[in-house]
Amino acid sequence: MQIEEIQQYLNDHEWDGWLLADFHGRNDIAMTLWNIGSMLTRRAFYFIPAVGTPTALVNPVEADKFADLPGDIVAYKGYAGLEKELARLLTPCNRIAMEYSEKGRLPYIGLVDAGTIELIRSFNVELVTSADLVAHFQARLSAEQIATHRVAANNLIEIMQAAHGHIAEELTQRRTLTEYDVVQFITRKFEEYDMVAEDGPNCSVEANAGNPHYEPAAEDSREIRKGQLILIDMWAKIKTDMAAYADITWMAYAGTKAEIPEEYAKIFATLHDARNAAVDFLRQHIGSRPVFGAEVDDACRAVIEKAGYGEFFTHRTGHSITTSVHGPGPNIDNLETEDRRKLQKGHLFSIEPGIYKKDFGFRLELDCLISHEGVEVTTLPLQTEIAPLF
Repeated sequence: MQIEEIQQYLNDHEWDGWLLADFHGRNDIAMTLWNIGSMLTRRAFYFIPAVGTPTALVNPVEADKFADLPGDIVAYKGYAGLEKELARLLTPCNRIAMEYSEKGRLPYIGLVDAGTIELIRSFNVELVTSADLVAHFQARLSAEQIATHRVAANNLIEIMQAAHGHIAEELTQRRTLTEYDVVQFITRKFEEYDMVAEDGPNCSVEANAGNPHYEPAAEDSREIRKGQLILIDMWAKIKTDMAAYADITWMAYAGTKAEIPEEYAKIFATLHDARNAAVDFLRQHIGSRPVFGAEVDDACRAVIEKAGYGEFFTHRTGHSITTSVHGPGPNIDNLETEDRRKLQKGHLFSIEPGIYKKDFGFRLELDCLISHEGVEVTTLPLQTEIAPLF
């Protein structure tokens, strides 16, 4: 645990400490930082003061689990003893950070129960959200991880092109090809490129593409035919310790460019402009003021709403990407949650607007990195038109 760096962050923000609290593994942020290897069955707290030595406040039954953490260990007896020790520990404090989200609008951070929040406030301590603190220490990629992401991004672009070629070849040869077959083809390509994924990938056609979380299965996936719209979403990372994911979605059409329906071209153009609006907003503001995921979502969503498709964009604009495809950092979201976490250098995330109708669906996805040089789109080249497969 980066105690000195955390304490520097606390001092820079004029906070008196960070209080990590957990019961039964509910606070995955605390459990990740503690890295104690097993779930706790009693309440535990770990206080990192802005100045001084950290203190673990734990039940004596589980005190040994905290032996490798920096600082002191204080064992409490019963809930009365716990509350007494907490009061003593926090007596000098005016303002501390916890995994708390005002009005519950950011549930990724709101991991401490309301009763515990009430208890801490009863000690006349002001609580601030640890959202940006967590994003600073858990979601920023190292230079080495960024390098692994770049390899993964390049690989995914090549695999996407190969998947399009595979579909065209199978249809040309009049062989039966299903969505699931394409998923298996991509999965084999992951192995060839020495890559791994948590799950997926996804290939969906026509009405199935209208379901953002459709997952083709062997027994009931749809056959791909000429004249169909095809959505392929893939995410993977190279098989290296602490490697970062890449994640892309492209649209294709099983026909010629001239055969692409006008409505499809119009929707694609709307998503293309919305995706670019999000990136442009980032580039305009990231170097001059704090930028939040919610704002970027608004910039993207406004384009889709202006075009008359707002009701069909039913999910957030993007998600954090780290060593997990859905990381703990800021999401590009002002719909499902109000993500007011600041986008910081080292943060990687997707921009993936979608329009989903009953008979078909569209999504375009790129990955974006906040680097020392500014805003970088890492999944190049970008898709600029529906890919005709013939």
